[in-house]
Amino acid sequence: MNNNESTNWYFRLEDKWTEDHYNSIIEEKGSCGFQPGTSEGQSALMWIRWCIRMMIVSMILFVVAYLSPYPLASIPLWLFFVAALWKNAHEDKMSTGYPYLEPMGALWLGIFSMLLIPVFFIGNAVLKYFGGFVEGALYTALVQFGLAILALGLLALYGSKK
Repeated sequence: MNNNESTNWYFRLEDKWTEDHYNSIIEEKGSCGFQPGTSEGQSALMWIRWCIRMMIVSMILFVVAYLSPYPLASIPLWLFFVAALWKNAHEDKMSTGYPYLEPMGALWLGIFSMLLIPVFFIGNAVLKYFGGFVEGALYTALVQFGLAILALGLLALYGSKK
């Protein structure tokens, strides 16, 4: 909401992503207890904005780390999911009108973020294992990305059935 007059395409896109959930609440319910013009509302939107920035940077780092010979791709992927969790937690609080996370919600976010660390390293080991079945760097990358996309597709299908 800070850069509506900006001519920079990135800031306009970031504003659209930041305000997207708030605008969907207004369209669905007609009103919302969350006030983006207040200092608390601006603070919550700032957190969402920084989470979006972290998600973008972590995806760029993921591609760079995946292409490197070291098993570092799990770290930026973990950062992406932690930023997404934090962003979603703030957006979920918008519908209640209370812009800040409650202490217990923030505590569970921290605990869940720490529990994700071994999951990503185990997932990296599984992808490296299955990638070893084919010859050549290109085929290995195709198998690893294909398995990851298949797993995310199955997860999305499971989530849509709920």
